[in-house]
Amino acid sequence: MKRLLAGPRAVEEALRADPQRIVVVYGTPERLRELDALVRKGNVRSEPKAAPELELLARGLKHQGVLAITGDYPYAELDQVLAQLPERGLIVALDQISDPHNFGAIVRSSVAFGADAVLTLKDRAAPVTPVVVRASAGATERARIARVTNLARSLDALRKRDLQVLGLAADGELTLDAVPYAPAGRVLVIGSEGDGLRRLTREQCDALVRIDMPGGFESLNAAVAASIALYESARARNAH
Repeated sequence: MKRLLAGPRAVEEALRADPQRIVVVYGTPERLRELDALVRKGNVRSEPKAAPELELLARGLKHQGVLAITGDYPYAELDQVLAQLPERGLIVALDQISDPHNFGAIVRSSVAFGADAVLTLKDRAAPVTPVVVRASAGATERARIARVTNLARSLDALRKRDLQVLGLAADGELTLDAVPYAPAGRVLVIGSEGDGLRRLTREQCDALVRIDMPGGFESLNAAVAASIALYESARARNAH
């Protein structure tokens, strides 16, 4: 099944990450000139299109003058993630994140702060769609995203590899910055927008941690909380 990537950032990231997955790039002459070096380097076919043609191809997506047709999203397997995880690795695990904009924003932060993988659920969670790609500013094309059937079971497998599993929760007993980064690596678990972490997910966490908020506000959007937690985890990881 083919995917549609819309917008300069998404298409550019795809060209940089794996041009062999791209079937064709459509765009206005101006946009194609901007991408010409990457298109040539990747030996990717490109075709100029007028704005009305792009509107029809985009199917309502905001394209800003450029689209790309590519193959299925290359989800990773959990075993693959573990086999390639570096020392002091960093993984983000998502517990039923269903909003595509939040999912995309979390993937963007994960790539920006050097996370090695993002885990999400096969069911009851947003897949990688054109909306997610755009919300991530194309970071999905550089991220390693794995879908799992049972998150609690996957977290148990990660804990058995000595990874430190920390669940973000407003009622966490510890602040995130108070927890030393584990030598084997860390897993940040982010709960859903409405219900937070499920009971079985909480039970697989080594600790529930909160983000200290001196302003007294009760909670943060899932994507914002993930971004702050990723920044703090990247800082702690790099400190060693």
